[in-house]
Amino acid sequence: MALTDTFTRNTKHSGAPAGDKHSDGGGLYLHITKTGKYWRMNYRFAGKQKTLALGVYPAVSLAKARQARDKARELLAQGTDPSTAKREEKQAMAAAAANTFEAVARAWLEKTSTERIASTQDKINTWLEKDLIPFIGSMPISAIGPRDVLAAVRRMEARGAIDSAHRLKQVCSQVFRYAVATGAAERDVTADLRGALAKIIKQNHPAITDPKQAGALMRSIAVYPILQ
Repeated sequence: MALTDTFTRNTKHSGAPAGDKHSDGGGLYLHITKTGKYWRMNYRFAGKQKTLALGVYPAVSLAKARQARDKARELLAQGTDPSTAKREEKQAMAAAAANTFEAVARAWLEKTSTERIASTQDKINTWLEKDLIPFIGSMPISAIGPRDVLAAVRRMEARGAIDSAHRLKQVCSQVFRYAVATGAAERDVTADLRGALAKIIKQNHPAITDPKQAGALMRSIAVYPILQ
């Protein structure tokens, strides 16, 4: 006989050491012990009897437990062990939680640090700390979409730093490409942002035509310290 919401809510542990099992059909049952009420599903896979945990009542209602049972039965019909699928899903969720944008960005910055001078490294680190991490840093990089990146970059654009906003988008692109290479993301979502930012206005600087001014400029360049 199928369970009801009223019965599920009101039934108590009888005191039996092994607990009480109340079947809902299709392998689903409510296991009540002195510590709580647990949804379980019995099934057979590859000739073996197995049990799948579907959650704890009341966090998982009767309706949700039935949905989980039906999903498990669909997997069985496809030749997939629901317990294996559940374990793989948990592992994927754990990997996504570990591979946040901040974690991947910091790993990329450290991995590529020898490719740039110290001042550039500091600039990129400042951009990450100020303009990206506060907004998308805690998100799994695999869950970040183009609009998430655009919203973060446009904050810089709104300050009038158009050129820096474009550079920030390039930084995001490099982080995503690194994520793709390491398996933390499927693709570089910044590719969808082409044309989304305001164009950089190129300014032409006046040329020096006076020989005396040109000479003074060359002498200044010759003695100007090169900073790296």
